[in-house]
Amino acid sequence: MKDKIAVCVVGDFKFLYKYFNRFIDELRINGNYQGEVLILTDYFTPTFIFPKILFDSKVKVRRFNRIKFSPKAKQSFRNLNTNNQPNRFINKPFQWHKINLFNARLKKWSHIFYIDINMRIHHDINIILQNKPQNSLQARADGYPDFLWTLSSQFDKDSENFITLKERFNLEIDDYFQTGIMFFDTSIIKKQTKQEIINLAEEYPISITNEQGILNLYFIFEKNIYEDLPVDTNDGLVYFYWLLENKKIYITKQNRTKYK
Repeated sequence: MKDKIAVCVVGDFKFLYKYFNRFIDELRINGNYQGEVLILTDYFTPTFIFPKILFDSKVKVRRFNRIKFSPKAKQSFRNLNTNNQPNRFINKPFQWHKINLFNARLKKWSHIFYIDINMRIHHDINIILQNKPQNSLQARADGYPDFLWTLSSQFDKDSENFITLKERFNLEIDDYFQTGIMFFDTSIIKKQTKQEIINLAEEYPISITNEQGILNLYFIFEKNIYEDLPVDTNDGLVYFYWLLENKKIYITKQNRTKYK
């Protein structure tokens, strides 16, 4: 397959309404990206009301059913000990829609550069897209640059399932990844990939970070194809959480310097 990249976002109506116009402007202007943009959403999102989707021939929409879990798994997710943080399964259920990134329908593209729709793009990202992963998934380590947390932090340690989870997987690694940015070769997507990820979530419904904990288990241990997204280019950082003084950063999670 000839290289065909899509920059991809996932969003329901609320997130598209709040962020898409800003995202596409920053992507096209600051990011200097003129290629295809892929939106993954559900069947209830009226994308026709967004002119920047409707009239841009390079913006493609792919719709999927929402990810569904068994009653037993849903009960487990709803009752997680989230360490006094909001329960994401309740407050951010659409995050699970990211699992559709690994649906075989996306093999139309050779590479997918996924980015959370609320992230900020500051500079030309084409230099990042030149470094295409081969048969792998690249993402940023969640604990970068200090690596103070381990993969165990992504799960409810009070759950009975946690005991079997840590027996099966090494939860003490500190270089597990976050799912805010993922760049992957779609050759890693097989017919059964999406369902295998769902099955893993059903088996261990104790991820307090929704899809993030489960995708780490799958791509690091089950498939062994995770690679660290390059930290920098020749003149700046690819990604960081916030802006840094006197430092070029291509993509940030927040459009501010860190609070003191």
